[in-house]
Amino acid sequence: MSNRVTLNSYILVNHLNLVEALRELANFVCENALLIHMYQLPNLAVGAEDEHPKVIEINQVLNGVDQQSKRFLKQSITQIEIQAFEENTYLAKRYPGVVVLPQHLKQSFSLLNDAVNKLRSDFYDSVKVGFNNRQSVHENLHELLPNIVLLSATRNVRYLECDADEVSSVNFYWLIKKMVSHVKHDVAEKIINDGVNKIRNSDCFGLTRDELIERREKELELISRVPRSSKIVEVRYARVQPFIDVWTRNEDDSRNRRTLGVNASLPIIVFRQPNKIYPLKDYYYKAPKPIDLPTLISRKNWFVK
Repeated sequence: MSNRVTLNSYILVNHLNLVEALRELANFVCENALLIHMYQLPNLAVGAEDEHPKVIEINQVLNGVDQQSKRFLKQSITQIEIQAFEENTYLAKRYPGVVVLPQHLKQSFSLLNDAVNKLRSDFYDSVKVGFNNRQSVHENLHELLPNIVLLSATRNVRYLECDADEVSSVNFYWLIKKMVSHVKHDVAEKIINDGVNKIRNSDCFGLTRDELIERREKELELISRVPRSSKIVEVRYARVQPFIDVWTRNEDDSRNRRTLGVNASLPIIVFRQPNKIYPLKDYYYKAPKPIDLPTLISRKNWFVK
């Protein structure tokens, strides 16, 4: 018990250090910004983490350097806590945007940002110590810091690290990423067995134990029929996210190059004014292409390849 108290004290100290460093970084960026171009997205509803939204309308576009855009920029960098009864705390808030800083401040920004990233890592490591599963980590963390969002606390501010003669364009867009992972036969069997043995498993909801056992036997039989020469693959589509591509060009280049392409969870920092910004538009759902593989277990999104 005393060991847990000691470990929790490290979590709280690392949290305070991170909060202070984030405030310093945000103040530096806001005070020196030459351009702030950001999008305010709707708040994520409580319980909506498993839903694929049909429409996401942009609430506001902030384009320029004024008190309003600076406040929003500071919020994007410093906000790692959310009121649990007002917004979703399972998913990090998204702050797509681009911020231009003077070229001569690149090293100063980099040093500050590296220090923040080190504190993010320290905080994340201290949160995990003493636990062997994700659920226990989050339960303990939310007891200590009820409104903390671990994804928000640990994601890094990205910036254009390479030197380029010009930033040709910054492109914003929405993307649903297709995630494909190989599930070994013995691992698949363990997962199916856990559907009966672990009470917390969400796949058990609404079924009696006899029904769970019956389902398990059917699914284990299906797995046994998959030849060892074939693969079991899990195919899922991630929740839609805003993405950003930064295209640059040097004097000797024959064409523009995509230098940076990442999810736009936080504003990207660049050190030259972009020649063109292709804005983020409202999102409207488009069904992904059907998966052209034999289905093994549909509720697990498992297929045979």
